[in-house]
Amino acid sequence: MERDHGRHRQNPSAPGWRSRRHGRPMSMPSVLWRAGAIPSLRLARRSRRPARRGFSLVELLVALTVLAVVSVTVFARGGDTLAQLHGLEQRTLARWVAENEVARIRLDRETALRAGGRSARVDVGEGSWRVETTLRATAHEGLWQVTVEVRAVERGGAGGVASGAVDTLVAFVGEH
Repeated sequence: MERDHGRHRQNPSAPGWRSRRHGRPMSMPSVLWRAGAIPSLRLARRSRRPARRGFSLVELLVALTVLAVVSVTVFARGGDTLAQLHGLEQRTLARWVAENEVARIRLDRETALRAGGRSARVDVGEGSWRVETTLRATAHEGLWQVTVEVRAVERGGAGGVASGAVDTLVAFVGEH
């Protein structure tokens, strides 16, 4: 296993084995490391460069892309939640308006019940509501079916424009 590459002999046990720099005899770990028998020492020697700090541009762009996708998703869900909350508020107020109209009919003892309909505008909460009430006789004498349709009135214009029915309530009322 003795090869001569010009300057140094590669056999560490042979006499005259010297380091390249100082001409002194080399220690056995150094000899093994130079021969490639100890890879961990080789890696340790190579890793003496200062460690990189921070992120590369590609890593930063990937992180920003992920953040942007997550942000868009979160804000879209937040917008959906606000729309659902607004719809729930509208339906709740419309139900209250309808129940108030049925209670008004039940408590109005001065006016006799008769078949037909009427329309009125009611202000509840921060909005206006168009209330359409229909009275119909039933098969039982003295019992009336009351159908109350409530529509939100859009602001603007002279009377406002009523949207589609937000809530419909059907109740039964007896004669006084």
